[in-house]
Amino acid sequence: MEKEYINNPFVITICSGKGGVGKSFITANLANILAKKGMKVLIWDANMNFPNQHILQGVEPPIRISDVFQGHFDLLTAIFSINENLDLLADKQNFNDLPSSDSDLILDIFKKLLINTNYDFIIIDTPAFNNEQVLQCCNIADLITLIVTDEPTSILDGYGLLKILLPYISEEYMAILINNVIDDDDAEDISYKLNLATEKFLNIELEQLGFVPYDREVRQSILKQELYSNIYEDTDLIKSLDGISNKILKRIGQAIE
Repeated sequence: MEKEYINNPFVITICSGKGGVGKSFITANLANILAKKGMKVLIWDANMNFPNQHILQGVEPPIRISDVFQGHFDLLTAIFSINENLDLLADKQNFNDLPSSDSDLILDIFKKLLINTNYDFIIIDTPAFNNEQVLQCCNIADLITLIVTDEPTSILDGYGLLKILLPYISEEYMAILINNVIDDDDAEDISYKLNLATEKFLNIELEQLGFVPYDREVRQSILKQELYSNIYEDTDLIKSLDGISNKILKRIGQAIE
């Protein structure tokens, strides 16, 4: 496929109501798969206290977001090239000396990226908390992807995050992605349980963007700091993420056969 840039980046915010649901893993590998399809992609690790995208990618960017806002560097110098089509904007752990509110910081970074870069996709990995920073990351998104698993706390906290977002953001920008499940039936059951609550109390039904099956090799790839989608090509997990990436591409009229 011949590459054509999109006029504005399609922004995907990956979020969850609780930690430990695989949000960062999905962000890293979905971004990598889109990059392999010829898209120019930026991963933005917006977890400013406990970023881990650089760990998943097995890289150590020399300049981080905190360096920029301490006045040492320009934002563009903090963008680290992972490969030809994939870049990373990362931070250091325990960055608490923010120049303004987290919300203002998110908007400041986003404006600079829009003005100074030309990405097809910006994929934002958020903290697993219902705070103003996450709300702002969702507010600038074209697609908000809520990650849930079969754990009751994940479904409950996911519902809680939706309840916070809905007064500010239309449900048409939101979708569910079920992670770490056995099969499609398992994913449908989780999606049904969440939508049962959202239909009854919030009067909405969210699209299921897809599901990611359990794979024991995920843990090993993380421990080795080797990106799963760089190691494996034909697993059920890769097929699922590939299908999800194609759904996203169809949203912007760039479907790939």
